[in-house]
Amino acid sequence: MPYNPLSVLVVTLLGLALYRLQQWTQDRKKLPLPPKAPGLPIIGSLLEILAATKTGQQHLLVAKWARAYGDIVRIHAGPFTQYFLNSDAVVKEIFDKQSSTSSERPRWIVSNEQICNGKNVLLLPASNPVWKLQRKVILQGMTSVPRADAGLPYLHYETAKFLKDVASNERLATSSVNLFNEVGRYTYSVFASQTFGMDIPNADSPAIEYIFRSGLEQILGTLPGSHLVDILPVLDRLPLFMKPWESKARALFQDNMKWCTERMHRVEASIRAGTASDSFLSRVLQDERNMGFSDPSDAAYLAFMLIIGAADTSKMSTWSFLEAMMRFPDVQAKALQEIEAVVGVADRLPVYDDLEKIPYVRYLMKEVWRWRPPVALGHPHTTTRELTYNGHRIPKGSHLYLNAWAIGHDPKRHQDPERFWPERYEGDLTTSEESKNSSDVKKRDHFAFGSGRRICPGYHVAERSLAIAIMRLVWAFEIVPAKGAKLPLDPNDYPGEMPGNPGEHMPVVLRVRSEAKKRVIEREFEKEKAVHPQMVSLSGSLVIMCANGF
Repeated sequence: MPYNPLSVLVVTLLGLALYRLQQWTQDRKKLPLPPKAPGLPIIGSLLEILAATKTGQQHLLVAKWARAYGDIVRIHAGPFTQYFLNSDAVVKEIFDKQSSTSSERPRWIVSNEQICNGKNVLLLPASNPVWKLQRKVILQGMTSVPRADAGLPYLHYETAKFLKDVASNERLATSSVNLFNEVGRYTYSVFASQTFGMDIPNADSPAIEYIFRSGLEQILGTLPGSHLVDILPVLDRLPLFMKPWESKARALFQDNMKWCTERMHRVEASIRAGTASDSFLSRVLQDERNMGFSDPSDAAYLAFMLIIGAADTSKMSTWSFLEAMMRFPDVQAKALQEIEAVVGVADRLPVYDDLEKIPYVRYLMKEVWRWRPPVALGHPHTTTRELTYNGHRIPKGSHLYLNAWAIGHDPKRHQDPERFWPERYEGDLTTSEESKNSSDVKKRDHFAFGSGRRICPGYHVAERSLAIAIMRLVWAFEIVPAKGAKLPLDPNDYPGEMPGNPGEHMPVVLRVRSEAKKRVIEREFEKEKAVHPQMVSLSGSLVIMCANGF
C-alpha cells in the first residue's frame, strides 16, 4: 500500500481525539483540572502560542491568560499540556511546601540523555544521584557566600576593563550590538575565570560563540515538539543508523567533552607547574577525592555547564538594567545622586562593599529582576504524584512552569507594574536568600531565581555581579537612546532571544560623564590590572599552551 501523508495525519488526529475522550471519561468523577486557556479542538492554543513565539511575546500571552484564569492556567498545545503557576501563593504551596513531589524534570531524550549524556545539572531530575552531587559541589565550590566573595576581584577587574574599553572607544560606546557583545564578553570572562581559571579578553573570542551555541542546542531541545522522539519515546528503541538525531546529539556531546578535557589538561599542567589560578576546576582536581567525582572530566563538564547557566542570565540582567536607565532617566538621575554621595563624583570606582551604604542600589537590583526576569516563564518541573490546590487537581506527571513574568507584572501585587520604580522596595534591604525564605510570600521581592528545591543556586554570585554592574555603569556613563531611535521607546521593537528581555538591537548609547571620570576609570583599571592574576585565554588550545611553557 503506497504511503499517504494525509491518511497518516487523519489517523494521528483521530487517535489524539480518542485519547482525549478517554481522559475525559476517566476524569469526570475527580476534582476538576485548573482552568484552561482558550483554543481549538485537538490542537488547543497551539496557533496562538506559535504566533506569539514568532514575535517574542509568549510571556505576554501567558500573562494575559494568567490574569483571566487565575493562580494556575492549563494550556494545551497539540499533544502537550502545560500548567503555569501565576501567583506567589501557588508557587509557595506547590514548589516550596510540596517540593518533594514537584522538583523532577520531564524526560528529554535528546537534550538530557544524548546531547548532555545525563550530566547537565539544569536538565537532570532532582532524584538523580548525579544531580544531587552536582548541586552539592556547586554550593560548596562555587556559589556559597565565601566563594561568591572570592569571585569579587574578577568582577571588579572585568567591569573596570569594560568601562575602560567603552570610555576610550566611541565606536563601541555608540553601537548597541557591540555593547551587547562587550557585556557578554565580560560576563563570560568572569565565569570562565572562576570555573576554569582562564579569561576571555576579546569580544570576538570563539569561546563565547562555542559556549553559547552549545547551550542553545541543549535548551532548544527541551522545547515541546523539538524532537519527535520526545513525543514518541518508542522511537528511541530503533537502531542507531535509523536515528540521525541521536548521532548528531552524541557527536555534540563528544565535541563538548573534548573541549572541556583539553582545558582540564591545561589546569592539570598548571597545577604541576605551581602556576594554577584559583578556580572551581583547580579546587576539584586538587581535592584528594575530587569532591566526589569519579571521573575528573565530569567536573570539567560541570564547569562548562556553569558558564552556560550563569553568563547569559547575568548578561541579560545587565542589559535589561541599561534598558531601564534609558527609558526612565529620572531613576538614572536618582541612582547617580545616591552613588556619588558615597563614592564621590570623580574620586574612585564603586566597589561591592559600597552596596551596604547605598540602599537605592539594592532597590534597583530587586526591580530589575522583577521587571525583566531573565527566564520569564521558567523551566518545567514535573510532578511525581497528583497534587491538589484550591479545589483543583494537577495530575501526576504534569509539567509545571513558574511564571515569574506574570507574578512580577501582576498589578494586584505590584502597583503600575510596567513602570521601573525602585522606590516600591523602599525599606526592603533583604538579600535574595533572606527574601525567598520569608514566612510571608507576599513580601518576597521577585521570583527571577525560581523557587523550591530547584531554585538557582547562584543567587549570591548573581547579586554581586548585578550590584557592581549597576553602580559602575551609572557612575561612569550617561545611558541614553541612540541618535535616531524611534521614540517613544517600545520593547516590542527590540525583542531578545529570551522572552521578556531586550535584544542586541536595543538602541542604547553610553556616554562617559566627564573627562575626570574617564581619568579615574583609566587609573582604576591599571590598579586592577596590576593585581589581577595572570591568566591564559579560554579559547587557546592545549598545543598553544604547551608551546608557551605551560
